[in-house]
Amino acid sequence: MKRQFLGLLARVYVLQFALEVPATVAMLADMLLEYGFQVDIGTIRPLLRTLQMEGYMESVLRDGIGRVYLLTERGREELKTSRQRIDELYRRLHAGAPDTDEAPHEA
Repeated sequence: MKRQFLGLLARVYVLQFALEVPATVAMLADMLLEYGFQVDIGTIRPLLRTLQMEGYMESVLRDGIGRVYLLTERGREELKTSRQRIDELYRRLHAGAPDTDEAPHEA
């Protein structure tokens, strides 16, 4: 479960990074490393391939840089939806509920 969650979180980060700047695989891997993800280029490529197949990203060759990854309009919408879900989860987690280790009671 933790691995799945981290994979989804990495996906959102990659979409965000690609929105901010056209990035190479190495740049994306470095950005994820900065945020504590244990990744390398070999783990980023399959994610990018999936995001491209889903229509969220595209890649283009840039002179002097190589292949860079950009967000598509569909990717922008996916990122917007993901941000809204993350914001909602954050609000629920910080809604002022008492700090307790007890499970919620069912009515």
